[in-house]
Amino acid sequence: MKSHPSNKMSEDHTERNIEIQRQLDENMLENVTLSRQQQITQGFSQDFFKKFIIYSKRYCHPRMNEIDRDKVTQFYADIRRESSVVGGIPIAVRHIESVLRMAEAYARMHLRDYVRSDDLDYAIDMLLESFLQSQKMTVARQLSKKLAKYKYQKNDINTLLFHRLNKEAHDRALFMKMNRGIEATEKINVELTMHELRQFARDYGVTELESFIKSHNFTKEYRLEGDKIKTVKEI
Repeated sequence: MKSHPSNKMSEDHTERNIEIQRQLDENMLENVTLSRQQQITQGFSQDFFKKFIIYSKRYCHPRMNEIDRDKVTQFYADIRRESSVVGGIPIAVRHIESVLRMAEAYARMHLRDYVRSDDLDYAIDMLLESFLQSQKMTVARQLSKKLAKYKYQKNDINTLLFHRLNKEAHDRALFMKMNRGIEATEKINVELTMHELRQFARDYGVTELESFIKSHNFTKEYRLEGDKIKTVKEI
């Protein structure tokens, strides 16, 4: 463009040309920075992915100790029943074995030591989607509506933290009852620390907990006293 400062540069005005160039360099600084940021945020190289896959296969072996096997059993029963009702292709036990293997693989992708509930949910959704695609269109539509509850959706992070906190609290209560030699049916007060909450919050990539502490779920079941998280009711 004729109006661009660079077109005003002239060999007869050396000092003026240097000044214009300096102004251009200063004004273009943001664009250079943006260019560098774009280079940084580029995708990983193929070589990196090769190393990542080799590392995960060799050193990452997620255990399935805490997996919700009742959910898998219920999923199998529901999908088998519903497909039979609408006349779809039946599902086999080997498909459920595939769910467990996919959940394990998904956990390995994230380099986790244990298979989490969201790993299982993701695997169930993958199998369900594949199963629906193998059906006739009319059958797939009916099954999709009836089995919608098994479709994977990322839960609200505060809900995830609340369920995790509940599990930790109940596990702590059971441990305390065993140590004290009292019946499991008896109710006791339990407390955890903010340090413990921060530790398992990191599993979900959460570092800011203020909104969770102020959430309805938390204030209904727990209270915060200094660094201690105490149950409102005995469990």
